[in-house]
Amino acid sequence: MNVFLIAVSLVLAGGFTANPDQHTTLVFPPYGHCMGIYRAGQEQLSILLGGMLSFDDPQGLTALLPDEWDTSDPGDDDELAAYGVNSGSGHIIYNASMYTLGFYGGQGSGPDQLSSPHGIAATTSGRVYVADTGNHRVAVLRRSGQRLTPDTFIEGFQEPWDVALDGRYVWVTDRAAGTLSRYTSPTDASPVVLSVNQPRGVAATGYGEYTNGHAACQVVITDDGTVLTKLADGAVTATADLAACGGSFFNYVEIDYHGNVWATDSISCRIHKFDPDLNYLDSWGEGYGDGDTQFRNPTGIAIWDRFGQVFVAESSGARYFWVGTDIRNLDFSSNGSGCTVSGMLTETALVVVNIYRADGTMARSLYSGRRAPGRFSLTWDGTTLQGARVYQGEYNISVKIEPVYSSRTYFEKTWTRDFHMNGEDEPEDVVGERVR
Repeated sequence: MNVFLIAVSLVLAGGFTANPDQHTTLVFPPYGHCMGIYRAGQEQLSILLGGMLSFDDPQGLTALLPDEWDTSDPGDDDELAAYGVNSGSGHIIYNASMYTLGFYGGQGSGPDQLSSPHGIAATTSGRVYVADTGNHRVAVLRRSGQRLTPDTFIEGFQEPWDVALDGRYVWVTDRAAGTLSRYTSPTDASPVVLSVNQPRGVAATGYGEYTNGHAACQVVITDDGTVLTKLADGAVTATADLAACGGSFFNYVEIDYHGNVWATDSISCRIHKFDPDLNYLDSWGEGYGDGDTQFRNPTGIAIWDRFGQVFVAESSGARYFWVGTDIRNLDFSSNGSGCTVSGMLTETALVVVNIYRADGTMARSLYSGRRAPGRFSLTWDGTTLQGARVYQGEYNISVKIEPVYSSRTYFEKTWTRDFHMNGEDEPEDVVGERVR
């Protein structure tokens, strides 16, 4: 097998050509969308909050479009409110407006305080749920304009760790009790309680606006950060452990519009991605650091389904990406009578695979269409679309992918490879007829 690395081009908005080896499962938003700011740190936090807070053990993160910010223009649906948990100080840091930050809480056990909080979730109508771990409760807050105020509490937990919403239910993990509880509302006195082993992060989907038709399910980080467990109707339907992705620890988990599962790994400093059945797709990140493709101990993750905007909390701030697409482990082989190309597609994409003659004319369209993520293998038998054998000579295969989700129209990525085909020489009159 030959590694398929002869020629690669990645064309981004504005005519930018990326390094051929650029990893595009996650991509950076275009400059016009974020003014080039896709990493916020202490400096930005100090400017916006006047130095009143520092990042101190960031944990859970959620992002959504508040109803009061929503307009009739679907082009504005990317202007979101993000809520991040600052566990060390007991605060929630959030967008008070599109241009200012606000914060809520402080370490303590009072009605407007939090103690070592972890997970967080919110509704577009302004209700915010926080796993108030040190106070053994889930704090339910109300947003009114730019302010958060305490509303009620869900009590009775030993060590509540994370909260997830699926459009109908509230899901809460309790790490010490070994439970996943389902509430119909904050006042539900008889929740459904499932036994799970040392749960941490949880994500849920099934009844919200942007579910793309996939069935209701929950994905829980179990076994104290070492296993992803998918549940449906209380039954385990799939699992994946750290060995599946070469990871070190699962912190928080998120489900995207297509049902794919993303998990942060604060030790390996990567984001791991799985398909809806928890088959491993890819990992993004190149270890600890301040580089564009590095993280500083990532924890919370949030994905806004409308456009696939990705927010990641880390020890020194937060990162912002779009869901991209890529082919990993792309391989090519040829025996002179045909060829095979295979790889791992990391996100749904428009895929076009063509075979070209040396003069640039097309010999065969091998594949063209939308393709779901996962492994693929395409084989060409050396014939034209009409079934005739091609002549001896030099050929070229082109594999092009274009995203269909958040970064649609943003970039395309193309790999090409030259190879030789055995057989009869092509008559001169055939060559002349084709090139005319």
